[in-house]
Amino acid sequence: MDAQDPTPKTYSGTEFREMDRAECMDLLAGSAVARIAWCGPDGPHVLPVTAAVHDGAVVFRTAAYSAMARSVRDATVAVEVDDIDVATQTGWSVVMTGTAEIVLEPGDLVDLWRSDGPEPWAPGVRTLFVRVVPRKVTGRRIAQR
Repeated sequence: MDAQDPTPKTYSGTEFREMDRAECMDLLAGSAVARIAWCGPDGPHVLPVTAAVHDGAVVFRTAAYSAMARSVRDATVAVEVDDIDVATQTGWSVVMTGTAEIVLEPGDLVDLWRSDGPEPWAPGVRTLFVRVVPRKVTGRRIAQR
């Protein structure tokens, strides 16, 4: 399906539908876990993180001196969330691309610490907030006809 033709496409009993940006952002905001993908010096990396949407951007926490923190700073990254039901062959997927930036502004940090921001599940001290400002947001849903 292309951007000019919003008609759902059907394949062997299922229907694919492109989602608009607002629906994609709602699904991102409702997902506690996302995958962050970036290309490092030794190739592609994909890691799950607990994430939240804050002021239109996806934010997550990591360790300040981690390989992830060093690799994603000012890099183009992808954020992916999905929900798939294999039994019913239904689900959705959202991919957002943008630039990852370290949150340094004191006002933003106060907001993030006070908000219902992401709580890391991984062990260790994870006090560095990373914000991914969306450049492109796409998604699609698959449903039974």
